[in-house]
Amino acid sequence: MASEWEYAARGGFNFARNEMQAWLEEIEAERVDVHYDGVGLLERIRFWLTENGVKKPLDEPDEEVYGFVQVLRKVQAVPGRGAWFWSHLWMEMPEGVLHQESDWMREPDLDVDEEPDLYHYKAELNHYPRDEGNIPDWLRKKVAQWEVERGSAFNRRIAELEEDFYVLTHGPRGSQAEREAARTGRLPRMRGGAEFDLARERVLAWLGDSGAERIDIRIEGLGSFQCIRYWLTADGKKEDARAGGGVAEAVEQLRHAQALPRHGAWLRSHLWMDTTMDEGRGVLHQESDWMGEPDLGDGGPDADRCAEESEMHPREPGLTPPTG
Repeated sequence: MASEWEYAARGGFNFARNEMQAWLEEIEAERVDVHYDGVGLLERIRFWLTENGVKKPLDEPDEEVYGFVQVLRKVQAVPGRGAWFWSHLWMEMPEGVLHQESDWMREPDLDVDEEPDLYHYKAELNHYPRDEGNIPDWLRKKVAQWEVERGSAFNRRIAELEEDFYVLTHGPRGSQAEREAARTGRLPRMRGGAEFDLARERVLAWLGDSGAERIDIRIEGLGSFQCIRYWLTADGKKEDARAGGGVAEAVEQLRHAQALPRHGAWLRSHLWMDTTMDEGRGVLHQESDWMGEPDLGDGGPDADRCAEESEMHPREPGLTPPTG
């Protein structure tokens, strides 16, 4: 029986293949090549199209294809081996077969003007742990440099965040809420727990009624404005969908309900439910980004929305992204 990570890797590759094939058929190109370099939270993805025998770089590839390619490094990570640092994908038409070769040891070429922040090398091992024998020398040296230059300050900050989380779940130390949690062994629900449960129930019902195998929801928000998109995947084909009123109403509540003291509300979030990956258990997954600039579909964040966001969901200065 395949493991969860094998299901995710297989599903991610198949989604990328299907979208890429449909795209090449639509634009009548002969071949596409993709080179992907990444480490930590950094990535560099380059596309080339071959048309009439001429291979040219493509600055703005299809958005859906780019999105499915972008997640491959994450979903193809192997326990103990980590995530690859470089990969080459290509497809030729009319065969429509997606090929891939990857390298787990070479140093990625990120083509940046300045040396990347050392945190990205430390984050690589945090996100994608490797057995000792699978850590390349260049990565080991970068992480060692991070430990010397940044480790102490980072660990102090983690301790502060852990204390904040303790207070959030148990109440202030010495408070009645903390004593009650210690006495009963029960912790209060995290912020937005009830709203998340409602969203899960309604998404699960929608998935069952639709006959699809997967639902994806992407939310981009700033201030009182939210841009929410839905997709249904059936028979391996992902298409835009319109959510029913019950689903949309529940999903729209999440950003405000999950806002945290000092951290504010996330600006981008991806929710998905996959019957194949989770064997029909109705698990609603969520990944959120508190710092990334939201794509609101009508240009970059304007000053009024940024001001409204600060008023609705206050943040500490150190937890406010530069665009805010």
